[in-house]
Amino acid sequence: MRAALPILLLALLVACEKTPEGLHVVVSGPLTPRVHFDRLSVVASLPDGAPLALSTLEGDALKLPATFNFESGPTTPEGTRVSVRATAELAGIVRSTASGEATLSPGTGSTLELTLPPISAPPDAGMPTEACDNGADDDGDDLRDCADPDCDGRGCQPGGLTCSSGVCSCARTTTGIVTEHPGFTRRTAPLALAPSVGPFAGLLLVTGGRDGAGRPLATVETFTPGAVPTVRGALSVARAEAAGLALADGGVVVLGGLRVDGQHEETLERLEPDGGSTVRFFSPPLTASGVLAGRLGPDAVLAGGQLAQRPLPPTSDTAVRVKLESPGSGDQTLLGRLSLSCPAGGAAIGDAFVLVGGCAGRGASARTDVVEPSGLIGVGPSLPVALESPAVVEVSSGRALVVGGREALPSGGLAPSARVFLLERAGTVVRVRELAAMDVPRASPRATRAGNGWVYVEDRAGAGPAWFDSASERFTPATPAPTPRTGHTLVGGTDARVFAVGGSGPDGGLSDTALEVQVRCP
Repeated sequence: MRAALPILLLALLVACEKTPEGLHVVVSGPLTPRVHFDRLSVVASLPDGAPLALSTLEGDALKLPATFNFESGPTTPEGTRVSVRATAELAGIVRSTASGEATLSPGTGSTLELTLPPISAPPDAGMPTEACDNGADDDGDDLRDCADPDCDGRGCQPGGLTCSSGVCSCARTTTGIVTEHPGFTRRTAPLALAPSVGPFAGLLLVTGGRDGAGRPLATVETFTPGAVPTVRGALSVARAEAAGLALADGGVVVLGGLRVDGQHEETLERLEPDGGSTVRFFSPPLTASGVLAGRLGPDAVLAGGQLAQRPLPPTSDTAVRVKLESPGSGDQTLLGRLSLSCPAGGAAIGDAFVLVGGCAGRGASARTDVVEPSGLIGVGPSLPVALESPAVVEVSSGRALVVGGREALPSGGLAPSARVFLLERAGTVVRVRELAAMDVPRASPRATRAGNGWVYVEDRAGAGPAWFDSASERFTPATPAPTPRTGHTLVGGTDARVFAVGGSGPDGGLSDTALEVQVRCP
């Protein structure tokens, strides 16, 4: 045999001429260059995996069949067993591959033919179908759950609800089962929260408010459906008209409020699982009663109501940020003035907090204000109509619902409103979209979101309650309470239920019961 040559890999695009001793490789297959693949690579290696040579075809040189020659060398004399692998790639992803082995032979050399298999088409799972109960647009027609005609007659929520004419509801009846639970402290306008994480997760937590003589209360009680209310301790200071927040870390804080002597309480309290609390003074001194409260990252934002940094007088058109984490818990910063002279409601909208409408008796407004995570107060989109005392509630991350109230008439004056708007935040932009109107106007609404994402809306002016399904963006009538009550607090549970706590019945006496309304068919 003539003198050995170094190992060499040459790419030839047509049938090769007479080859030296070595291996002749031909790669073919039912693939179309630049359609099925944009790069063809051939690798030769020893049986133990040690690489010997690599050649690649791209661009105009790319075609099938393609021919490659391997020649013997000092470390690969004739008789050496060689493994060869051909790979077709498209945009860096391997689409097809073929492998084989051959022996380097003298004379014209041996030949190895590799055939790249066809690229399999992805399995056809058929046309996507709408799931009807997951809040998503499964089939890509921009309609979710019951809003999609494909869901008509199918189940949409546990508890027997089905889709009918675009609405998730109970057939031929109102939606909801109302249960009355006794044993609660008698109070009006309590602070009620239902944390989803932490030591109070799954519990209804009630504190503050006023007793029958109008005195602020300090009792803290918890409740789990199926059990009885349990006194869990007391606030360090009895408070009424305080603000409260369930935090992302599971903590619960009560901020500000009015004391028994009628003066403002200038502290916040973090409730502890053992029934005690940790008290922090606002710094600088702050008074806050009847304010709107929301989370701003790890902090709280307070706005509207009666809010003041001493010795300044209280105002209803400012916002402050309060630090809730130690060290520095209780430190607060004035963020600035709102464009709203007195916001009617507020809700989380993504990582920001939105304020909407005018307070009851203070006039209607179409304005919205957005408090950014940085603390910057920006003017949000204007509503198509000016509203007084609408209900404002978070629907899902990045969306807030604005419901009812009294709307300004072109001729002057106010009229009960059935209009509904959705504020949606994408990035730093907030847009407003009007939804289909409610069945009847609700002039003095309040609303809360249940753990399943539905919103419960009631009306202090007398209209019946309703559920809002955030997936189909439609309303369905809710089962009313057996007896009406006033002065109570609404709070959403961690599952498909809401609670009405405190307040008084038709006889004017304070109630010792809480109403539980479940999203189920009677």
